[in-house]
Amino acid sequence: MISDYIYVHLDGVTNSVLCKGITFKNYDEIIKKTPENILLLNASKEIGEFEPHTGFQMIRGIEKVRTYLENNIDKNSSQALKWIDFESMELLRQLTPVEISELLYVAHAHTHLHSPFYYKLQNNYIYLSMTDHFKKIYFRYLEQFYDFLSDSLTKSLELKCNEKKKFFQKETKIQPVPKALIKQLIPLLREGILFSFTQIEVQQQTCAIPIFLVEDRLRDLNKLFSKKDLIGTIYYDKNQNQWSFKEEILLEPLNE
Repeated sequence: MISDYIYVHLDGVTNSVLCKGITFKNYDEIIKKTPENILLLNASKEIGEFEPHTGFQMIRGIEKVRTYLENNIDKNSSQALKWIDFESMELLRQLTPVEISELLYVAHAHTHLHSPFYYKLQNNYIYLSMTDHFKKIYFRYLEQFYDFLSDSLTKSLELKCNEKKKFFQKETKIQPVPKALIKQLIPLLREGILFSFTQIEVQQQTCAIPIFLVEDRLRDLNKLFSKKDLIGTIYYDKNQNQWSFKEEILLEPLNE
């Protein structure tokens, strides 16, 4: 489901992202390699198989993991999706009681106690769905999240451009947001921002998607924002099939 807005708050220290409106359905194309196994941190006993050392349910094998994610990710389900990937059953069974309790804490509190990336698990992700369709995801490689953001922005604009087209009109195809532009946005993402598709401005062949500073005011996400909250704008030129970005408020530059 494409949202009317995309909210992102990036924590570059812990490689975690709190987001809403990001779609992960085509994760297979973006991450290239589906996790080999996942440990389900809150699943009922009817899902997957029981792992006695940790007490969690698990799903083993790339194909079974792929099927599980396809059937559950981005679904409106009463069962929150919380999982961590792992590579080796042998190393999984070497987790200490303290490490297992840390996983329980992550699932309950949606934050980590120590490093979110465990040597024994060799995990690349922790995926935590939360209330009101928020997600918090830890990425060992944040580049993957930038690809998800590019994909979601592209699909959301494409949907907006085609929602009022007449039956006989050709569907507008939008070129993907380039990675270079996403990296320009990183200082803003660290502040907590919202891309609003309800406040898009279309002038002839140019679409302007406003970016508002939200920080942690999550209750405000459904409101219309004023220009005082405008922190930047991304533009798409339909004639040139090109994206560009204009920043309204100067933040500290990205040091990489």
